[in-house]
Amino acid sequence: MSRATNGEGSVWLRADGRWSGAAYVRTHTGRTERRYVYGKSERDAIAKLAKLQEANEQGVPAGPGRLTVAAFLAEWLEYVRPHIRAHTWVSYESNVRLHLLPKIGKKKLTALTIRDVRLLLDDLRKQGAKPRTVQRIHATLRAALQHAFREELVTRNVARGVRVALGPAADTPAPFTPDEARRFLAAVQGHRLYALWVCLILLGLRRSEACGLHWSDVNLDAGTLRVERGLQRIDGELQELPTKTRRSTRTVPLPAMAVRVLREHRDRQAKERADSGRLRWQDTDYVFTSTVGTPLEPRNVSRDFRALCRKHGFRRVRLHDMRHTCVTLLLSLGVHPRVVMEIVGHSAMDMTMNVYAHVSLDVQRQALDVLNAELDRESPEE
Repeated sequence: MSRATNGEGSVWLRADGRWSGAAYVRTHTGRTERRYVYGKSERDAIAKLAKLQEANEQGVPAGPGRLTVAAFLAEWLEYVRPHIRAHTWVSYESNVRLHLLPKIGKKKLTALTIRDVRLLLDDLRKQGAKPRTVQRIHATLRAALQHAFREELVTRNVARGVRVALGPAADTPAPFTPDEARRFLAAVQGHRLYALWVCLILLGLRRSEACGLHWSDVNLDAGTLRVERGLQRIDGELQELPTKTRRSTRTVPLPAMAVRVLREHRDRQAKERADSGRLRWQDTDYVFTSTVGTPLEPRNVSRDFRALCRKHGFRRVRLHDMRHTCVTLLLSLGVHPRVVMEIVGHSAMDMTMNVYAHVSLDVQRQALDVLNAELDRESPEE
């Protein structure tokens, strides 16, 4: 049983009871091939065939009929690896291997539907995945399918048709107040990495930036510090990587306090080198090192910070909140957001201002007191 559709192509009833259609269309390889569609009814098959022919008439090539999602994702991961940060690639690879391949890897890429993506995310939620985890997995698939769309392997990005609710934002502790920051630095003044804690709070450096800092980046006479790399553990190894964004590569002027503590730190490091001896000490150009000259493990820096907070009775905050402390303090002192953005290396003004959401109730109260004083004046008549 067959019939013509729009002057070309045909549909027929298969032996298994399903309807099928076929037409010759141009494919992503540039050749003309016969492509098939399938439906539960004749009307369904005709509609799918018409859609295939309409795309062909509009110049949209048909994607590879036999390419599976698994094969495409493997190809995509290799393609994007040189173009994205190592941490991003590790996250992509993990999401693909642990979540996408087991659920949709065997499906044909061109047959993947919005419903398939929705059911995938629903299954993840039922299995207890947190909203942020679901969002990241969806973002990975969306990025991959957008590449497939640009390569003309699919006619649309079906992942973009699925909305993902992020759920309530997790409560994050407010960064240190000026008084807390001052008391913390006073409490840890004798710590061998005191200069590191000063740079994190005073300059708003990222953990990776501080760990990747070289003495050749620091000019104590000119009072400048150059940020142009980060140190991170990737694939089990400590690696130097480019800064997070183009704006993250920056030269920061060093305040007098930073110059002083870095000079003291350099002298302390020279003494550690002498005490360790040549056989034990490993010469590197890193500003902040272990007691034998090796680069700092970033996760150990966070552990040391938490231990210092516990030891000296400070409330628990994240090490990254020291960066937020720097931003908040600068903005509360009236420094222009654009200047703050350049100091800490934010890629956009929105990021700088979003950090300011951590502003304390005391600062908000002071601001509203100023407004109150302006509006609550008695009129001359009164």
